[in-house]
Parts: sequence; C-alpha cells; structure tokens
Amino acid sequence: MNTLFDLMNSAQDGRAVDNMARQFQLSQEQAMAAMQALLPAFSLGMKRQVENARAAPVLPNFFGLTGMPEADAFQNAAQAFTQQAVQQGQQIMAALFGSPEMARALSQLAAAQSGVAAPVIAAMMPAMASILVGGLAHAATPRSSGNPMADMVSSMMQVFQPPAPKPEPAIDLAALWAPFLAPYQPPKKAEPKDMFSQMLEAGNKVQKAQAEAMQSFFETWWGK
Repeated sequence: MNTLFDLMNSAQDGRAVDNMARQFQLSQEQAMAAMQALLPAFSLGMKRQVENARAAPVLPNFFGLTGMPEADAFQNAAQAFTQQAVQQGQQIMAALFGSPEMARALSQLAAAQSGVAAPVIAAMMPAMASILVGGLAHAATPRSSGNPMADMVSSMMQVFQPPAPKPEPAIDLAALWAPFLAPYQPPKKAEPKDMFSQMLEAGNKVQKAQAEAMQSFFETWWGK
C-alpha cells in the first residue's frame, strides 16, 4: 500500500471500485476512470492541508474530522455510502478544497477527463474522501483503540504540542506522523519513515496528463 491509488484499490477487501460502480450505476471501467481522475485532486488537497498545518498558529483540525463520529468506509462497504459517511466525506472535502464551488469545479474537470457525468462524479467524491482518509487512519494506527480515524487525528495533533518530559512509550504514534509533517527531502531510497508522504501521491497508474491538468487547476484556483 504505497499511494492513494493503492490505498483505494485495497479498500473494502479490494472491492471498493466495484462497490462504487454498483452504487453509482457505472461499469467497472467507468468507476476506475472516475477514481483515477479524482485521485490527483485528493492528493493535492491533502498535501496542501499538511503544508498549512506546518504553519498553523493553533492546533489544526486535520481533514475536518475532530469530533466527528466515525464511519469506517475503508473497511466496511456497508458504511461507505451511508448518510454518516457522506457527511464525513463532505467534512473532509471542505477541509481539503475549501469551498463547494471548488469541489464543483473539480467534479467538472474530472468528468471531462473520465467521461463520467459531473453529477455522478460529485456524488462519488464524499465516498472517496471517506474511504481514502479512513485508509490513512488504519495505516497510521495499526494498534487502534477501536476508532482509527479518531486515533489518527489525535496522533497528528500531538505532533504540534510542546514536548513534555514523559517515559518512553513502546509505540509513539506522533512519531509516525512526524516525518509526514516534516519539510520534504527527497529520499535516497524507499524507507518506512517516508510511508505517509508517499501515500499522499496519487500513484503512477494515474495518467500524467490528468495529474498535470489537476495541478494547473489547483494553482490557478488558489492563485485567485
């Protein structure tokens, strides 16, 4: 599980794309095309949230999830399309993209790239948001308390708190996120400490032209 593409394909026991296709009445090929078109947007949004978190004067609300009840859309297909999961996904999208107008514009661009209708893309986006962030939560908290998304947000926020003397823990979840939030330095080789930075990449299965178009869109939008 190395990138967002890999994360999405491993979700729901490897059936997330098929489940999305059934939910939104698409072929498997259409669902895959829509997912590939949207992944660069989620990648760029997540990277921007991390960059903003580094400079935040107060503890950030990562992915807009603080205080939200969890819908485990990553593992549980039955929860992925519930009202709770949709609300969770909308909170994540608000944190990543900032406004409904930008989310609509992203859905239109992804529709043009994938051939899937923009209203269907827009309906898919909250589910994808919940699945992807849920996958990051499970990757970040292999020894979860039972609510991996809450554990992830908590451990990420700990990175920003002033250090205090304490006994050395057996597993320091905050330390898992520290490389993810540190200034990026190109690794000489793949190492565990680079896992989360790597996971925020869309993945090499995403078309280069699509990723570049999404990058240009983000730069133009945020430059306004």
